[in-house]
Amino acid sequence: MLAQNAALLNFVKQISKEKGLDPLIIKDAVEQAVVATSKKTLSQFDEARAELNLETGDLQILVRKTVVDQVENWRSEISLKEARRISKSNKIGDVIDAPIDASEFGRVAAQSARQIIMQKLRDAERAKIFEDYKDRAGQIVTGVIQRFERRDAVVNIGDTEAILPYEEQPMGVRYRFGDRMKCLIQAVELTARGPSIRVSRACPELVAKLFALEVPEIADGIVQIVAIAREAGVRTKLAVTSRNPDVDPVGACVGMKGSRVQMIVREFENEKIDIVPYSANPATFIMSSLNPAQILRVDLNEATHRATVIVPKDNLSLAIGKKGQNARLAARLTGWQLDIKSADEVAEEEAAEEARIHYLRDFLDQMELSDEMRSAITASGFNSVEALAEAEPSDLIELVGGSEELAEQICDNAQGYVEALREMQKAENQTEGVQAGASQPAGTNDPQQASPEGRAPDEAASGETSSENTKEVS
Repeated sequence: MLAQNAALLNFVKQISKEKGLDPLIIKDAVEQAVVATSKKTLSQFDEARAELNLETGDLQILVRKTVVDQVENWRSEISLKEARRISKSNKIGDVIDAPIDASEFGRVAAQSARQIIMQKLRDAERAKIFEDYKDRAGQIVTGVIQRFERRDAVVNIGDTEAILPYEEQPMGVRYRFGDRMKCLIQAVELTARGPSIRVSRACPELVAKLFALEVPEIADGIVQIVAIAREAGVRTKLAVTSRNPDVDPVGACVGMKGSRVQMIVREFENEKIDIVPYSANPATFIMSSLNPAQILRVDLNEATHRATVIVPKDNLSLAIGKKGQNARLAARLTGWQLDIKSADEVAEEEAAEEARIHYLRDFLDQMELSDEMRSAITASGFNSVEALAEAEPSDLIELVGGSEELAEQICDNAQGYVEALREMQKAENQTEGVQAGASQPAGTNDPQQASPEGRAPDEAASGETSSENTKEVS
């Protein structure tokens, strides 16, 4: 019996050490296993339970029995004499836990108990892993690729495994068995198969956490990462600020000769990382976010949270970036919708707008409309001669005092005016083709030179502007 007790104690200690489990958890598993087995092999007893002494290794199987003077049913009754061997305070009528001979357990029962014990320990181990990781979402772990399940990677993170889903892997990066990497724990769930830990290599938060590890100024709270935008595997933009005016936030993150940022770049398989200074001024922030492009000016529309960014023509591609990436990340970083245009295009748009206003005013002057009618027409959305040319007389009757005749005259004259503009543009284009390289006569580009008959110069012939070199990003 002593040998058996010693073996049981060694079993508890060994499992506790290997699995990192509290001995009390193993004790409980052993007791539950014995109870489960006793219900199958010793069914004649009621309310069986087990008790393991962690100091002596003594394991008892206890059943509920009633203390009686004369035993008639030994399965549920115990004599007063036997009861007082357990405790002198026992008396007739008491219901007590009485030990039975564990040898009746048998070899088969012992094997079953061992299987149940191992299952209980596996359950306890899973529960412990869940408890250890359930509050670690958002933390960094280091792991090694163990295997692949379809396109997902299984990562060994020390005492358990985590899933790195395909969609959480950086674009264009191919991992191999044995690759070591840092991941961010995204979610921890307890499933029927045990704890499920999901990690990511693609989320922006991982970059921020790694900078906090590499840059003491961030860890100390002197430098703060205000915003971050990332297209994993390709490029990341960070906006940083400093609470200490003597500390350059960008320089602190870059490090001496780029040493700090290069550590993170290597961790992410040479992903490009742009670090820009944050500014509470949206225009300044937007200009910094589009680095290295040269920005001429930024026009903000606070109501729509939209910004028009004007750049030199030779900087347009640089500002937009390959496949729009630079502009797209800048928009995410700043939180503004960005409309990036070249200075030449903006000049053309402004000239076209000036011409549109001039031609509409000129046409309305020719129609000799009252100020009230003119205001009603423009307030109703007819802000160009082209709009009037496309309108139906019924759209204008109420705007011109109910006169159907005047409404029809406006529509007809607007169509003629637009046709005259187009003919003038066509003629001007033919002249330019013949006299390529020759300078234009003075005044031909001035929208103010429209004739009383509504003939106008070429700039606003169609009322359209080119959008060839424009990039809109939200």
